[in-house]
Amino acid sequence: MERALLYAANHAPLTPISFLERAALVYPDRHAMVSAIGDTPPRTWRETRDRCFRLAAALAGLGVQRRDVIAVFAHNIPAMHELHFAVPMAGAIICALNSRLDAAMASNLLQHSEAKIVFIDAALLGVAQGALRLMSVAGARAPVVVLIRGELSTSSPTQQDYEDIVSGGETPEFAVQLGPVHRFPGA
Repeated sequence: MERALLYAANHAPLTPISFLERAALVYPDRHAMVSAIGDTPPRTWRETRDRCFRLAAALAGLGVQRRDVIAVFAHNIPAMHELHFAVPMAGAIICALNSRLDAAMASNLLQHSEAKIVFIDAALLGVAQGALRLMSVAGARAPVVVLIRGELSTSSPTQQDYEDIVSGGETPEFAVQLGPVHRFPGA
């Protein structure tokens, strides 16, 4: 077995998408996540896979394409878990921002990543608003804002609610983007 050849019969790379698909197939009714947040019920692997698929379809419906960057500024909450699967399913790249960043650093990272959409935990909204203000002052294009676990401040077309997006992602023609995604075409 010194130099075993890798074939489909004896090797399959484990990606976040294949992990989720296998977990939903093998353990459909087991808990995928249990949240410390009181209003979020435990979700099974089947429910998690379905929510991630709907979220990925919704992202595609919002115009997200392969190699687009989706930023997430959130604590370790169920939405963060789902986004780690849904963003690659949509063919995009996730940019998870540390929840301990200040507004200046978050602004720099959002500008550098050229995020098309940013998902913001309501608990971090004050810092995120500061970061978006700094982006505006710098003349950078502001990403679409999706608020997680909170009330939208305005009826702006650039602000949306996370649960509305998940529930609205019923696109039968959506196809999961498989294969590795590299930020730069030559990579």
